[in-house]
Amino acid sequence: MAEGFSRRSFIKLAATAGAAAAIPGCQPAARKLIPYVVPDENNIPGVPSFYATTCNECSAGCGIIGKVREGRVIKLEGNPGDPISRGAICARGQAGLQGLYNPDRLSAPMMRQPDGKLKKISWDDAIKEFATHLKDAASKGNDRIAVIASPPGPTLQKITTAFLGAYKSKGATYYEPLDDGAARGASQIVFGRRDLPSYRIDQAEVLISFGADFLETWRSPIELARQYAEFRAPKKRNGALTIGRAIYVGPRFNMTAAKCDEWLASPAGAEATIALSILHVILAQGWVPPNSGLDVAALKNFVVDYDPNSTSQRTGISADRISKIAERFGKAAGALALAGGDDPTTHAAAYILNAATGNLGRTMQFNDDEPPESVAKNDEVAAAIEKIRIGIVGTSSGVHNGVAGLDFASSQVDVLVIAGSNPLYSMPHAWRTDEAFRKAPFVVWMGSVPDETAEVAHLLLPIHHPLESWRDTFPRAGVHGLGQPVMQPVFDSRPLGDILIALAHQSGGAQLPWKDTADAVKTEWVKLNQGTTGAAADQFWVKSLTEGGVFSAPKPAKVALNLEALKSGPTAREVQKLALHTYPHPFLYDGRGADKPWLQEIPEPVTQIVWDSWAEIHPDTAKEIGVASNEIVEVTSSEGSLKAPVLISARVAKGVIAVPLGQGHTSMGRYARNRGANAFALLRPRHLQIEVTARATGESQNNVSPAGNDFMLQRTFAEAVSIEQLANNVKPKYIEEELPDVPYEMYKSYVPNRKHMWGMTIDLNACTGCSACVAACYAENNVPVVGKDQVEKGRHMAWIRMDRYFPEPNRPESQPQLYLMPMLCQQCDHAPCEPVCPVFAAVHTEEGLNGQIYNRCVGTRYCENNCPYKVRRFNYFEPEWPEPMHLQLNPDVTARSMGVMEKCTFCIQRITDTEINAKIEKRAVRDGEIVTACAQACPVKAISFGDMKDPNSEMMRRREANKDRGYRSLEDLNTQPAIMYLRNVYHEREKA
Repeated sequence: MAEGFSRRSFIKLAATAGAAAAIPGCQPAARKLIPYVVPDENNIPGVPSFYATTCNECSAGCGIIGKVREGRVIKLEGNPGDPISRGAICARGQAGLQGLYNPDRLSAPMMRQPDGKLKKISWDDAIKEFATHLKDAASKGNDRIAVIASPPGPTLQKITTAFLGAYKSKGATYYEPLDDGAARGASQIVFGRRDLPSYRIDQAEVLISFGADFLETWRSPIELARQYAEFRAPKKRNGALTIGRAIYVGPRFNMTAAKCDEWLASPAGAEATIALSILHVILAQGWVPPNSGLDVAALKNFVVDYDPNSTSQRTGISADRISKIAERFGKAAGALALAGGDDPTTHAAAYILNAATGNLGRTMQFNDDEPPESVAKNDEVAAAIEKIRIGIVGTSSGVHNGVAGLDFASSQVDVLVIAGSNPLYSMPHAWRTDEAFRKAPFVVWMGSVPDETAEVAHLLLPIHHPLESWRDTFPRAGVHGLGQPVMQPVFDSRPLGDILIALAHQSGGAQLPWKDTADAVKTEWVKLNQGTTGAAADQFWVKSLTEGGVFSAPKPAKVALNLEALKSGPTAREVQKLALHTYPHPFLYDGRGADKPWLQEIPEPVTQIVWDSWAEIHPDTAKEIGVASNEIVEVTSSEGSLKAPVLISARVAKGVIAVPLGQGHTSMGRYARNRGANAFALLRPRHLQIEVTARATGESQNNVSPAGNDFMLQRTFAEAVSIEQLANNVKPKYIEEELPDVPYEMYKSYVPNRKHMWGMTIDLNACTGCSACVAACYAENNVPVVGKDQVEKGRHMAWIRMDRYFPEPNRPESQPQLYLMPMLCQQCDHAPCEPVCPVFAAVHTEEGLNGQIYNRCVGTRYCENNCPYKVRRFNYFEPEWPEPMHLQLNPDVTARSMGVMEKCTFCIQRITDTEINAKIEKRAVRDGEIVTACAQACPVKAISFGDMKDPNSEMMRRREANKDRGYRSLEDLNTQPAIMYLRNVYHEREKA
């Protein structure tokens, strides 16, 4: 750990939280260390402080709040004032905390020795060595220094440009494994502008997604999920109760497809063909608005080869199905087509569908003042790698600074800097990146956890985690996010910007106008408020820090179809005999989340698999290949091969092998290393699908999952109702027997005089299965992970889980495509767990909660056996919190030990804290003042918490407003749960 973070100095650090508790705060948390005997007037022991900052786990740019206790951040929440997050945060955002406290972070600068081993060196020596190589490179000419980095914020990009300029170079290449290049290229062709539109799903009546998993990882999932929940909410439209209708087109049934009314199992790469065929029908039937101003004849000519019959022959999707979907889309008052994936033709077809149906400027909108494209184009990245690689002639058996290399005499790049990126893991083999990096004379890796790319570096420098850094973001028009450090550095790391600025100052040439990153961010940020100086500029800066940025409504731009560019017909991809379909893992994404144990242990929502990769194959395709479930299959493309255990599922198209990205690391710390397979190794540049062959290996490996049965077997766990049933007040029937109006009671019911009775209402129609609630519960309640082996034994520890059930095969048309529900302790008023505990560890509190007294528990597990919801968790082993991961623990929640039963108690620590504050202030607890961690994290606000004794509480009013959809899980058992679920709503597929 860093100097200043020992056990002794941790007590000192308790006084560094800084500003008074407020949401959000506005001062940096890193302040002068003073002991509690000289207390900071802004810090009260036990009282948290809050700091507004930004999330860096993906490119969406959500604003977040860091909750700091005694100098350490213990919880992340969404910033209510941020227009993207609006107070919510996804599972990946929650897990940002584990990136900060990862025990495998590089703790100090390291230099590779001639024998290949790393040796710890001081920062002064590291900067001196770095500067020496930079000066030598600059003395040889221009552009001898190359930077490959993840896309930075506006200020860091300026710092990087200035740093390179100080050494006569301009070779910064910003690389993302999964970028928006296909969407931007299509936008350039269709509209003549290379930027991305914004979408309004909530303004549509019909939605078609062509491979865009907008509820998982596509674009801005928090924002789009919130819109989708509104889109699917039952409401009156044209005098009838209805919900938005959604169709997903893609080769794999994912979480987005699960929440749609229909999934078209298209072959890999056929999304563009289907989209163009839908457009063909709309144009042929004249469903283009009369005042659209479009050249319909030109558009008809554009899609002349994509009539439904020929499309059906290519894709296997029936012509009738395509025509009916086109009719719904073309006749809808508001419609929206989304496109994902790597095929520009799919994106272009979706853009044209929106424009042709009059939805450009309504459900899809381009804005002025969009941020410039920062990610390098495909050919630019390839050229940068080639520049490093070319010019090296002959081979050598020698070792250069411990890295096997070749003759460096004619290299065009002398110093290669890799910052915050892992190109050796994700770049395609066609670019020969590994060869290029090993030929570079001097490679500097700057990052957090040493990864595959760090293995070839000569100098390794630890940089600050985003929660320790000053930074800014510009994710889209109208949103300028401001990030500040929320705590002192955990390790002996430095801000990336500070390192670059310090090196630039040592160049002997131009001097940068900033002394460090904090100064650069403030200087550049104040420029946003043009014309202000002095006190006004300071007020703007403080206000921006307080609110987490500057937010304004984007200004719509006027765009029109570029029909000249559409004169040549589209080129759709051919359907391959056997194709590998890769997709970003909903939690690990492109691999950057693999070093976070929460994300490894949260089950993938549809397959429910943890800690591994898998190859999802249709039963018919598996039979052709000759593989069985859990058998390891070897998949080979022209670029490489991988091995993964088979998951046989009808929820993937025939002729497709679906493998998630994100696993297969050979480095990157203990949680990521040697787990699963790296699917990037099989792909061509900027492609997510490729033709492959497959063979059975004869080996086997279990797909580990905490899930039980795939079906509910006529039990009332998750329930759904069709919109047709809801409109006619018909309740679905899940059990055959009729329940009595008044349940039989053995004893006379005892009704205590409670002041409060806490409960929840959970809307399954809004819930998307994103599992943000699961990650939030891990963070708030100190829930430990147990690892793959223990999960396989049924020892999963999550207090809240995302259950999923497939529809019963005997009547699939009258059920949703998938049942999803958050399952947690139901806080039963007739709790079966309580009377069987021999030591009264399971107790009923005065406020209706099922309490768990850890100190009493002796581990009989009778309560777990008696719980019909299976939501109790038993610690079989002493939980491990490798240093410094123990610093993430919430001090308000007991860290349990081996032999103790634990469970959800509706975040009793938050309830108690609020009740104490209300008592001190001599007032009643206000509705909405207590928010559980799961409810606070939920992007779609599916979870409401409140007092069941207060009929005017938001939670109870939600129940009353949706009483036709309300039910209690396993209500026939008369456990009297405190959680009311609202049934999921769907369109019956036979009427779709």
